[in-house]
Amino acid sequence: MAHLKNDLSIALFQLSLKAISMAFKLSKKMRREISNPETGFVFNARYLIRTKDDSVNVHVLFKDGRMSSGKGKIGDADTIIVYKDKPTLARMWSKSGDETLDLLLTNEMSYSGNMAYLSRFSYLTGLLLSGKSQEAPQEIEEVDIEKCREKTAHMQKYRSRLDRKSDQVQHLTDPYLADYSLIDFPRLKYLRNRRFGSKPTICIERADLLTQYHRANGFEVDNENNPLDPGLRQAQALRYILKHKKPIIWDHHLVPGSTTSKEVGVPLYPEFIGTMIWTELKTISTRKLNPNNLSPTDAEKLDIEIFPYWQDRTVREYCRKEFGYPLSQQLDERFVLYFMMKNNAISHTIPDFETVLHKGLEAVMKEAVQKENQTPDQVKKNFYRSMQIAVEGVIDYAQNLSREAAGMAERLDPSKPEEKQRREELLEMSRVCMKVPAKPAGSVYEAVTAIWIVFTALHQENANSALSIGRLDQLLQPFFLQDMEGVSAPQEKEAVIIKTMEYVGSLFLRFNDHDPLVPGVGNKLFGGTSSDDTVTVGGVDKEGNTAVNDMTYIILKVAEMLCFQDPNMNARYYPGVNSEEYLRRLSEVNINMAASPIIQNDKAVIEALINEGIPAEDARDWGASGCVEPDICGRHYGHTNCMLLNTVAPLEMVLNNGYHPVMEEQIGPETGDPAGMKTYDEFLNAYKKQLKYLMEMSVEANNYLGEAHKYMHPTPLLSACFRGPMEKGMDLINGGAVYNTSGVALVSISDVIDSLCVIKELIYEKKELDFKALRAALADNFEKEENKKILMRINQVKKFGSAAENGEPNRIAQDLMDFCYDYYTSQKNYRGGIYWPGYWS
Repeated sequence: MAHLKNDLSIALFQLSLKAISMAFKLSKKMRREISNPETGFVFNARYLIRTKDDSVNVHVLFKDGRMSSGKGKIGDADTIIVYKDKPTLARMWSKSGDETLDLLLTNEMSYSGNMAYLSRFSYLTGLLLSGKSQEAPQEIEEVDIEKCREKTAHMQKYRSRLDRKSDQVQHLTDPYLADYSLIDFPRLKYLRNRRFGSKPTICIERADLLTQYHRANGFEVDNENNPLDPGLRQAQALRYILKHKKPIIWDHHLVPGSTTSKEVGVPLYPEFIGTMIWTELKTISTRKLNPNNLSPTDAEKLDIEIFPYWQDRTVREYCRKEFGYPLSQQLDERFVLYFMMKNNAISHTIPDFETVLHKGLEAVMKEAVQKENQTPDQVKKNFYRSMQIAVEGVIDYAQNLSREAAGMAERLDPSKPEEKQRREELLEMSRVCMKVPAKPAGSVYEAVTAIWIVFTALHQENANSALSIGRLDQLLQPFFLQDMEGVSAPQEKEAVIIKTMEYVGSLFLRFNDHDPLVPGVGNKLFGGTSSDDTVTVGGVDKEGNTAVNDMTYIILKVAEMLCFQDPNMNARYYPGVNSEEYLRRLSEVNINMAASPIIQNDKAVIEALINEGIPAEDARDWGASGCVEPDICGRHYGHTNCMLLNTVAPLEMVLNNGYHPVMEEQIGPETGDPAGMKTYDEFLNAYKKQLKYLMEMSVEANNYLGEAHKYMHPTPLLSACFRGPMEKGMDLINGGAVYNTSGVALVSISDVIDSLCVIKELIYEKKELDFKALRAALADNFEKEENKKILMRINQVKKFGSAAENGEPNRIAQDLMDFCYDYYTSQKNYRGGIYWPGYWS
């Protein structure tokens, strides 16, 4: 009966394809999806849909505005969709497009070819099934902060006072700032309320402007069919975006500018993973995990105008075509073995905000002009010219903000008390934006504004994925001291401190104006994510002295009051150099914020960086990017999360002679049946062989994607805000930074260590278990009674972090980590640097 039901469902599936092709033929609106006379776009694509055992083969063709389908295989398919079996294919035809893609995570479905075409096909075939877009309401939900604070009062239980200065504090009589709370900052309180009550909205402004520019000017070639220099192309497109981007100053905010055109926006990067939400254009506003508002008008523009232009121009697709769809890329697209972040971004780094604040972008542009005039090398000339164009775009944007602020001030009546203060704020805003970031900053407010304008501009060039701020306290302290010059009266000093706290709070609110675009599949894979705009405070200075200062404590206080997820706070603590008072304050804030900031051992990190050849002066100037990963501020293009490698996968493979049980394919080398491995060392070496294979594949995939970025996405603005590119005459993507590394996240390594502890003790040493019984228990997920007993015994084995008395787990951990370290540091990345491994539990 089940067999007949499956056959009937597949017959209905084939019949539905015929119905869809008829809909394209009869409906002008539907036909516009595959042949758009307004843009001149015609969708020509070849699909093969089959089951893994080849019992079903169906092809779908889109050609010259028509769709056709039929039984049987075809050659040269753009995308091949493979279902695990007939029942999987049968039930999927009744699901929505985004539900279909969920099967990628369970490996009940896989694909090869153009991923954008996969998303597009799921969207097109779902048009007749899903009906109208489901748009969620976009109003700001009012949130009662006082009730929220009452619920979390138990967390905010530490409010100590320090009646003396510590470290390098010069002006704070109580560095803990115990007398202040969010109640003292009504503006910050109100805006925090709005942020927590806001549902993020997908913003297509950048994607639309980018597409407009390239439609008019070309991408691969110009309008006269001449090849375009990638760096100049990117710089000119960025300048166009920044010049035409709406200069937004939100009500009540002190810091002008906005990452998107929405109060809380989700910027979309179609050249990266933007097209992955094609299947969700009608459902993303109402999905269960991390819903984002998307208006039907914007969804239609993405579907009809923007995504079609980029479906063959993503970094992923360029890599596939340019390098012959390497096996390493195909393995990445299974989402089981490793995950390559370069499909989305190379934003895990820290720009050189110090130069922006102390020299200004006009000085950077002037130096680039001089370098361009001095070099005879045309490649370098193009690079220096690209820097100038990109910087011009930032200054254009700042001046647009200045004019917008002046215009808003002009519309306010200074005779009305409720409008007078805002008018004065806007006039000051206008003055500041005309000055920075073009020229050096001269106050905390100017510095905060310059940082934000440049950060906003960088996010028009680079995806909002862990582009980080660095050592904010060190950046702002000189300007705080300037603001305090000539101020002696206690009340005047307090006024400067309060205003500084409000400026920093305003900056934190701006850091919170954007969320990353996460497709439904990504939500299920990662459980959602933030932008990770990371701020670092504390530690030591370049000479090794304590760097904890007034701004360190002010930033900690503001972070504690606002209690945001972004920016992701990291605090450096150097034992014996930083004070105990500072450590106590970090501990209090960490409790009050429920595990933020992350407290890092500054001594250990600096020693590790020096061990990798970083000079001590630079090693001491590190900041965290992304989650916790160290980068040398403004000098180090480290892409510290270039990949996630699942270290459990090779363990599953070694237990099955290289076969992966989830993927149901032979992936790794044949290392033999583990039952025949006589010693633990033999088994361990077999595991390392499987692991090394995945490491080799991951390095190859990352390097291919890096080469793809060189053509698809040079970053002239980020290069202008960095040490090294100006001196080398080379974009960051080509190795322009002072330090070039790639960071690997080895995921679940503690699970592997624990598993090795169990195998070593129970199978090889005590012989209480064998591989046959272990594999059976794993396949059963320890459900049967006899397997529950095995699980109980496994739980009794000493594991990583719990066996200091015998040290065996630690020895296993050190051996495995040394193996990974030795391999990755021996490998060169596409920029000429090496790989640094990181170990994730």
